Amino acid sequence: MSKTILVIDDDRKFSLGLVAVLRREGFQVLSAGNGVEGLAAIKSAKPDIILCDIMMPPPNGIQLKKDLSADPYFKQIPFLFLTARTAQVDKLAGLQSGADDYITKPFDVNELLARIQSVLRRDEHGHQRGIQESIADLDRLRSNISTNLSHEMRTPLTVILSTLELILKEKFSKDNVELDNYLTKANSSAYRLKFLVEDLEMLYDMDQGIMPFLPQRIDTNFHLKNPINLVLQSWESKKLDVLLQIDWETVIYAPREKFSHVIAHLVDNACKFSPDHGVVKIDIRPDTVGGTVIDVIDEGRGIPLDMREKVFERYFQISQGETREFGGLGVGLTIAQAYAKAWGGDVQILNSEIGCHVQMVLPPYESE
Repeated sequence: MSKTILVIDDDRKFSLGLVAVLRREGFQVLSAGNGVEGLAAIKSAKPDIILCDIMMPPPNGIQLKKDLSADPYFKQIPFLFLTARTAQVDKLAGLQSGADDYITKPFDVNELLARIQSVLRRDEHGHQRGIQESIADLDRLRSNISTNLSHEMRTPLTVILSTLELILKEKFSKDNVELDNYLTKANSSAYRLKFLVEDLEMLYDMDQGIMPFLPQRIDTNFHLKNPINLVLQSWESKKLDVLLQIDWETVIYAPREKFSHVIAHLVDNACKFSPDHGVVKIDIRPDTVGGTVIDVIDEGRGIPLDMREKVFERYFQISQGETREFGGLGVGLTIAQAYAKAWGGDVQILNSEIGCHVQMVLPPYESE
């Protein structure tokens, strides 16, 4: 398939001659008489390579290249300067602006064609290398996700099966306390497994854009305290001091099941990263405009400022594999922020003197 070349030059006679030469060589060629026309042609045609004069009415060639470099897509298009200016400082200015090559007028046609082919080959090699690197990164991500998912599902499932086996073996025992302990462990592990399945369902809905806002009044006992208590059961071994405070004036409207799941994630993260015997504070209150503010604060290591956006990325994990320090798929904050935004709010990491301070804000619900 022939490559498309865009020629940008305000010298019409020169431009017509160059276009004719390139077309004879089998290229698809477009032309523009100045930087403004050139930018429009680049955005509409997305050429494979750009040949551009430097000295033109604003924007000149160097400014045009700088403008293109600000766009992640257009900065990748190979750019070759054509100019009558031969001073070394002019050549350096062109190359420092990000151009791939530089050739002065008048030039030998064969030299120009050789330069074009050389730039296109470099671009193709870079493109192929980029594809290979992307494939390798994707393979690593898939491997990490598969390993983490397998581990996260296998652990609670193993607890459920082994607990049920013990219950069956002890079915004639009169020790109801021990039986209750077995059932509590099985129930907690079943909850973790259900939680994981709901994560996958919510991620699928996010990918499909299926996140409708169906406002339902949240019952603070059933839709808020219950999911929090279920999370706390799974972290009983850490002996955490959990301080839950809910302002009596708080009124929340959100899809109930999704809201409970988001709250559970925020609390689960706080418990996960808290040290043994640490304090976790959960404060839920109305804001000044009738919305809701939910603060979840722990005493863990905290999140550095330069990582506060990274932690909202899907599957982000500081460590990977079955030996990683903290469990989970790395989707809790991703889901929480995505759904909060879908409901008109947000989830952010705030400054904290100790540990991590996560805040979810939901707007007031106004019925039509």
